[in-house]
Amino acid sequence: MKPLILICSTDYEFYLLLAQILNMRGLESSLVEGAEEALASVKSDDLVAVIIDYHSDAFRIGDLVSQIRETLADRAPPIAVFVAAGNQQLYLEVLKTGVSEIFLRPFNPERFLSYLSDLSPDGNARSCTERGTGNSLIYAEITMQLDSRRVDCNGIDVQLSPIEFRLLQHFLQKPGFVFSRDALIEAAWPQGTFVEPRTVDVHVGRLRRRMRDVLGRDIIRTVRATGYALDERQNAVRAS
Repeated sequence: MKPLILICSTDYEFYLLLAQILNMRGLESSLVEGAEEALASVKSDDLVAVIIDYHSDAFRIGDLVSQIRETLADRAPPIAVFVAAGNQQLYLEVLKTGVSEIFLRPFNPERFLSYLSDLSPDGNARSCTERGTGNSLIYAEITMQLDSRRVDCNGIDVQLSPIEFRLLQHFLQKPGFVFSRDALIEAAWPQGTFVEPRTVDVHVGRLRRRMRDVLGRDIIRTVRATGYALDERQNAVRAS
């Protein structure tokens, strides 16, 4: 049986579009139209991800995401949400839930296919060559494996959302360099996406907390009125 992706949507034509893309990637899809039906369906052993098409007040996105996570407490399939472009209020509501990925409708097919590459049966992550050792980036105690899209800190596997992963990758490519918010938007968000500076601050803040949890210290430096940098030296400065 093919890996299953659950799609929660009331837009049948949109579901058919996603289903066709998923089928081409060797993935099965199932449509549910509301929160109750979604919660009743997420227990499938073949489930590899949940996609939520959020475009109305038909359900509370925060409650639904929390309930899915509670229902699947023993495993954590990625949850992706589609939101209409230009609806900043809905986007911020989704952002607060901490889902693994947010797509804007109309969406970029290439970015969606890239996201699916990690879920496909042969889902080898995209291969690329960057600074570091082969397909890895290394700084301080952080090791990022680009081919498997994994981050290791002192032997601990750090779970990052796709945006957090791309932000950290950008930082690791030039440690110590101060990136503006505009540069981080260009690196971590799809081209043409409207992203407010505050949204960048939220994601960088989450990444900073995740790294602090495993390293025991801050490693991302805020440069007032300029941006952010990955900088191990800031801890030595504070201690002096």
